[in-house]
Amino acid sequence: MARGFEHGDGWFDIVWRLCTNLEPLVAKLEEQRGESFEVLAVKEEFGGLRFYVNQYTAAIMQRIKAAELEAFRTCEICGQPGRLRRKGTRLRTLCEHCAKRQR
Repeated sequence: MARGFEHGDGWFDIVWRLCTNLEPLVAKLEEQRGESFEVLAVKEEFGGLRFYVNQYTAAIMQRIKAAELEAFRTCEICGQPGRLRRKGTRLRTLCEHCAKRQR
């Protein structure tokens, strides 16, 4: 990933768990297809986590979607429970405390 992770530290645990859960599925996919699995981008977009890959199975996509949904309930800054909020023209998933600090 040329640009690295483009999201706040609050989603670190979500991304870490996702990557750990994907490891056996990715190994199986690479063995079956003979192609390397690659994470293309991990970023915040429209207040949510986006995790883009070059290939997937239904099981891989299911885990990615679950992590993306979890991020919509987790503050991107601190990792506490949060919700989607609008700040000007931008959407962010933040807890009450971080939302007040962002004003």
